Amino acid sequence: MAIKILLTNNSKTLDITELVQTITWSGDYQQCARTLEFELTASSFADKNVPVIKCELGSAVTLKQNSTILFEGYIFERQKNTDSNVINITCYDRGIYLKRNEAYYTFGGETTEVITRRICAEYDIKIGSIATTGVKINRNFMGVSLYNIIMTCYTIASEKTGKQYIVRFKNSELNVLEKKVTDETLVIEGGSNLISASTTESIANVINQVVIYNSDDVLIKTQKNADSVKLYGLMQSYLKQSEGEDVTDKAKKMLLDNDVSQTIEINNLGNIANITGGTVVVREPYTGLYGLFYIDADTHTWKQGQYYNKLIVNFKNIMDEQEAGSLPNKSGSVTKDSKESMDPVKTRNSRYSVGGAVYEQ
Repeated sequence: MAIKILLTNNSKTLDITELVQTITWSGDYQQCARTLEFELTASSFADKNVPVIKCELGSAVTLKQNSTILFEGYIFERQKNTDSNVINITCYDRGIYLKRNEAYYTFGGETTEVITRRICAEYDIKIGSIATTGVKINRNFMGVSLYNIIMTCYTIASEKTGKQYIVRFKNSELNVLEKKVTDETLVIEGGSNLISASTTESIANVINQVVIYNSDDVLIKTQKNADSVKLYGLMQSYLKQSEGEDVTDKAKKMLLDNDVSQTIEINNLGNIANITGGTVVVREPYTGLYGLFYIDADTHTWKQGQYYNKLIVNFKNIMDEQEAGSLPNKSGSVTKDSKESMDPVKTRNSRYSVGGAVYEQ
């Protein structure tokens, strides 16, 4: 399948595929921005055989496979070295702007989907598919990133719906999706498309006891995994419970979520369907990996005509849980935010003209 990289400078789009040596496209469930990295052929001296391509910071980059757009984003970092004949380029999709824009909001009974659509409208973000929960949110956010606001709301909703959610941009559109099995679930197995598999087990982050204190710092309850304490020793965490609140379920969830961890890495022949938030079926007898797994992180690499994936997968369906903001006070508070278009195409001239530097090979 044909892979192309297109670079847009000053409204002029160039196909730079022939000058790119290695392409890496990746994502992680804890990062709402997907990353594109590539090595652009360059020359530290005047070589007429190597075209000079402007790759300014903020320039738009598109990765395509045949007619399918895999990535739309912007150059955020470039590295040159006199000892190398390549420029290393790092790009992020529009998810980076959810992380880099902070706002003040007060929500008093709006649902997660209404909140998400309101944020998108006020920051000129195009909307794709937004998961509906029907869960109403009462919360203040003061100087919190747009991503953390959205994910905090969906974390609260998840506690009631039992579903897991992920934020992802598809081209220019924001999507909040339920993490679930889809029709694109790929089977990975030895003798076919599996290259290698490894598993690592760890108790480094185990929590097997949670002590609950009230607002006066008096111990009122303890939740414990006795078998885990016996096996691995006491590893305790702390929760504080406000008046009228019951955090017992939260303590139980902490014990469940922070049990023995298993990291599973799969290397396989490349498939563009294998991205974070999706699922794969793995069949590998030596490591004992059989069954359905959720993709927590993915790396796609194209190099010298070869295409392969590295996937971090998980038995558990987990989301990037956030707990930003606070419950509204009785008097309430006024929403205060600086609303400006988050579309970098509309803001790039002012954003990147500061300093006036023009970078060329």
